[in-house]
Amino acid sequence: MPALLMDRGLTPQRSTVATSVIGLSLLAGRLGSGYLLDRIFAPRVAMFFFGASALGMAILWFGGTGNIALAAAFLLALGMGAESDIIAYLVSRYFGLRAFGTAFGHCFGAFMLAGALGTLLMGAGYDWTHSYTAPLAWFFAATLVALALLARLGPYRYTADREESHPLESFHTATIAS
Repeated sequence: MPALLMDRGLTPQRSTVATSVIGLSLLAGRLGSGYLLDRIFAPRVAMFFFGASALGMAILWFGGTGNIALAAAFLLALGMGAESDIIAYLVSRYFGLRAFGTAFGHCFGAFMLAGALGTLLMGAGYDWTHSYTAPLAWFFAATLVALALLARLGPYRYTADREESHPLESFHTATIAS
């Protein structure tokens, strides 16, 4: 992010300050998403945070500079902070808890792989075009696809009221009752 912000006109010193702002935004995304996930339908929460990231990408893509670029980085980092919390919550609500570890492991593994690949593609895009504009456009388009998919998620399959029971739970309950 510091290299991208310097490409958008921030001085190296201001870019370093931006790193602190991004850290605060990551924290706000993490805490804010956790709070909202307990109160609002999770796909809407995800759309809010990832929409903020898309807006930040769009601002940087269209050449936002100076303080505007700093604000865009803040928006981008909000979604970055919320991602892992949202993944865990959505997995538990759409796949249940019976195989939560496996399902979350696959989703989080894909998330980590995409993060590594994204960094590689951002650098390759810069090397190829000598600008971050093209990679930002690609990531913005991918984020719009993700937002469209989130908008299509239906009701939860599993809720806090109707969780899957553990196979030994019925055995344990029957043993206590007898």
